[in-house]
Amino acid sequence: MRGKATKGTYAIVATLGAVVLAMGCSGSDDYGPCPVDNGSDAVCVWEGGITFVPDKVAQKNGFVFVHGEMMWSPCAMTPGKQIRSYRIDPSTAVTVRMDAPADAEPVPIPAQGKIEVKIEGTTRRVVIDPGATISVNESRLPIGELVNDGTGITAPIEVEAVCNE
Repeated sequence: MRGKATKGTYAIVATLGAVVLAMGCSGSDDYGPCPVDNGSDAVCVWEGGITFVPDKVAQKNGFVFVHGEMMWSPCAMTPGKQIRSYRIDPSTAVTVRMDAPADAEPVPIPAQGKIEVKIEGTTRRVVIDPGATISVNESRLPIGELVNDGTGITAPIEVEAVCNE
């Protein structure tokens, strides 16, 4: 009986994989500034995601600046990506689209794991998750959190996930 359940499970997984590939949900190597309909009439099971991968982090005047690539990958669409820059206020966790000043101090980005920026003179840290992802149906992408080591309180750091051409 156990062998039959295992074979049935494999059959379901294989069928689901074939259906997803047939629906054109495997993506594309071409990107536009925003996702566009790729002409597929497929009804998607998988809806896709939004990611933001930082490539530069800096700090200046008590603010943290993060720069990177935001990508949208909705199913049955040609994906889109944009370069985005944000300023994070470490006292409120509020983000605003803004480039870092030219003289901002760079923060090293580890090869793996989260990026932590300690705010001098405070008990606060900005923690950025380079693996952050969320559904394409969401309007805000949580990219990390503001941690207050003095109080133990954390607050999410979110950026606008809407695609603007």
